Amino acid sequence: MAVGEANGVGEQLNKKSNGAAADPNLSPPDVSVVSHEQTRKWNLWDKTAVVSIVAAHLLALYAPFCFSWGAFWVAFCLYTITGLFGINLSYHRHLSHKSFRIPKWLEYLFAYCGAHALQGDPLYWVSTHRFHHQYTDTERDPHSPIQGFWYSHISWIFDSAASMQCGEPNNVGDLENQTFYRWLYNTYMFHPLGLGFLLYWLGGFPYIVWGMGVRLIGVYHATWLINSAAHTWGARPWNTGDLSRNNWWVALLGFGEGWHNNHHAFKYSARHGLEWWQIDMTWYAVRLLEAVGLAVDVKRPSQLQMQKLATKKT
Repeated sequence: MAVGEANGVGEQLNKKSNGAAADPNLSPPDVSVVSHEQTRKWNLWDKTAVVSIVAAHLLALYAPFCFSWGAFWVAFCLYTITGLFGINLSYHRHLSHKSFRIPKWLEYLFAYCGAHALQGDPLYWVSTHRFHHQYTDTERDPHSPIQGFWYSHISWIFDSAASMQCGEPNNVGDLENQTFYRWLYNTYMFHPLGLGFLLYWLGGFPYIVWGMGVRLIGVYHATWLINSAAHTWGARPWNTGDLSRNNWWVALLGFGEGWHNNHHAFKYSARHGLEWWQIDMTWYAVRLLEAVGLAVDVKRPSQLQMQKLATKKT
């Protein structure tokens, strides 16, 4: 895809912002890399992100040489705790979209799990995600494939200056007024480091390799594929006016987050897998919390709301 073509896609999608509906038949962008218009300026945050992500991938290379069932299950459990409960249930469906309400002690526990996914503290993550929905697949979207597939997948993380084109992160006042989230923001990096020391104390280097390296790159790419693959490949049963798509294999890797066109159609919904066959492990966790009385005001789209956005399945 040429830069001019990418801008054409952006212009069609920008019609949303001007009150006109975007073309529902808009095709996904080519997965080839598109040059980012802004000059890259590497700041301390960008360099820190590069170092931490590269370190996690290099650490994972030792996995075949450090395998043990104990280390494997540590990675699996932490993948579920930090990915499903931390990122998906807490950061995304609860804090970003307020799809349900849970007691404060449980809210803070799940958010703390999310901090160990090393994707940023809740204030940063939620702010970025809310901007994504505000400017979906336009030039102001922090991570849209109209800038290139790999940009939406990972490169945007190393370009914090470009992300600021959305504006200052002033859309998380509901979290900033809570002492817990300000504390987590100010102490964020100490918590994953503490987890690393704990893993080393429990199982030595193999627990570090699997619990920090393998587990982190698994959670990283499961999340990033939602920004890239789930805006490029898959079905669009809902007329959302953007590139979001339902992608079954991303949903399997990401505990249900891959039903992304469903999510963009009904952002408030705690349930992303709207069909009975659409596996959504995060929804099952929310449903369990609701069944035992810990989750209330759980939001789901009504039949009327779904009829209004339904379009021909592609």
